Amino acid sequence: MRHIVFVLLASFLFSGCNIIHIPEIMRIRSVSANQDQQQKYVQAKNKEFKKLLKVIKEGKISQYKTQKDFIKGFGDPIFKKKFSQPEKYSQLWLYRYCEKMFGSEKVYLYFDDAGNLTKWEHRPATSQ
Repeated sequence: MRHIVFVLLASFLFSGCNIIHIPEIMRIRSVSANQDQQQKYVQAKNKEFKKLLKVIKEGKISQYKTQKDFIKGFGDPIFKKKFSQPEKYSQLWLYRYCEKMFGSEKVYLYFDDAGNLTKWEHRPATSQ
């Protein structure tokens, strides 16, 4: 019986080191989980962009006429800009690979006030 009490007491005392560091351990787990979520998000966005590039390459972009069509087909763009004084265009949307800001392939979409596509541009990757 003494051995059991001694083992339980010793394990409690030695596990105290872990109890003290629980907040740090939980923070590390949270960061790791967050990185996994970020990586999954980047992969999903890149997959959507590849799908858009394929549509352009196949000459089928004219099938997408509105902002809703693009969101349904390719998800939200990486960047949106609303023009305060629209002349020809009301909004600009940018699709590109998530992690490649400079020199990567890009697709620019221009929409009117009603959300209809009025113009699009595909800019190939540039070497840096």
